[in-house]
Amino acid sequence: MSGMYFAGYDRAITMFSPDGRIYQLEYAMEPVKKGSTTMGIKVDEGVAIVAERIKPSPLVDVSAPEKVLLVDRHIGVGYAGLSSDARVLIEDARVYAQTHRIMYDEDIDVEALTKRMGDVMQAYTQHGGTRPFGVAFITAGISRGVPKLFMTDVSGAYTSYKAVTIGMYDQAITDFFKDQYTPSMSIEQAVLTALQALRKAKQEALQTSVAFDPEKIEAGVARRSTGLFVKLTQAEVSSIIDKLEGSGLS
Repeated sequence: MSGMYFAGYDRAITMFSPDGRIYQLEYAMEPVKKGSTTMGIKVDEGVAIVAERIKPSPLVDVSAPEKVLLVDRHIGVGYAGLSSDARVLIEDARVYAQTHRIMYDEDIDVEALTKRMGDVMQAYTQHGGTRPFGVAFITAGISRGVPKLFMTDVSGAYTSYKAVTIGMYDQAITDFFKDQYTPSMSIEQAVLTALQALRKAKQEALQTSVAFDPEKIEAGVARRSTGLFVKLTQAEVSSIIDKLEGSGLS
């Protein structure tokens, strides 16, 4: 009897369980938890997103799909979860940002764009015949000279962060950030710290040494000085990885 009682709430997106849970939202978090790691760090100089791409087969071109994408000239996003769901939401965000520029002749605020993405995601949690989006986002950019960093979960709720991670190894990386984060670090140091956190978390989980392949690491940064979000080239990523390897940091 208890199994049947659970199943009704288990299958419906529009029903709360007696203890206030929506099980379909919890299930939607599973592809996020199993997704490749994406990290964001906000510092005084700007903000950075760093992500690892997983290559499921030797035949897959690891350059696609991207894990860190430009939404507008001053905003970038990274995601963990279902890439198809991410693509739909990012395309909607791009249209929304361009519409804002046409209407108001100004860059959209980073939080306003984050809220838009969250609103679309939230709408899919309260209508029958739909399912939640199985993806979470890290949104980063510069608004009026101020670095901004947000994480949006599968429910559509978003929160501002100094440093945040989604995907695999999230708890270990969060613990590392708590110990190592300082707002005075440079953008390059922020990217380096993210890679250091990822390597340490993977080594602890896999119980083996970890070396990064520059082709499987993506990074994008936005600096106060320019106000623009730009993807780092593979050469720039390689240079940062070389510094990590040469530093002897674990």
